[in-house]
Amino acid sequence: MEWNFWKKFVCAAPVLYGVAIGVDLCLGDSSEKVLPGSAADTLTLVDKRMAYLVYNLLDSNGMIVGADLQRGEDLFMRNCRPCHGDDGRRMNLSHDMWHPRYIGTTAHDEAPTFWYMMNFGDSARGMLPYIDEIPLSEMIDIAGFAQTLPRHPWSAQEAAEAMREDSILEAKRKKANQQ
Repeated sequence: MEWNFWKKFVCAAPVLYGVAIGVDLCLGDSSEKVLPGSAADTLTLVDKRMAYLVYNLLDSNGMIVGADLQRGEDLFMRNCRPCHGDDGRRMNLSHDMWHPRYIGTTAHDEAPTFWYMMNFGDSARGMLPYIDEIPLSEMIDIAGFAQTLPRHPWSAQEAAEAMREDSILEAKRKKANQQ
């Protein structure tokens, strides 16, 4: 009698296991979304804000969609102009005279970097975080406007003039060193 029991158990075990897996797949909560703020929500504030940019605001060309550019200009002039100037070129963000980067350059070419800096700042560069001071809707408009700012410091003529002046200064330095 004992032997019969084990035969039936060995034959039934795989069937019971399969039923248990099927029930788990059908009734499990794997398809439910994680609620914001719940124990399962593990995204940080930085993750959430950056994901919002990438998944909701950028088009395939890396440009902000849905921004009110006129409102963005007004907000930029009020909040950003004191440090960055009317056209965003008052401050060279790269600290490299020959390869300058301005707000327009970063906003257009590296939207995630611009978005991060605007939201969370960078103490090494003196940029303050504005995530708690400027509402998300206004940040979207500012970011959209910032992408329209000039990306290059000089026109071709201005760059050629700067290179001419640099070659004159270099010649003067060489002459002074030879004396």
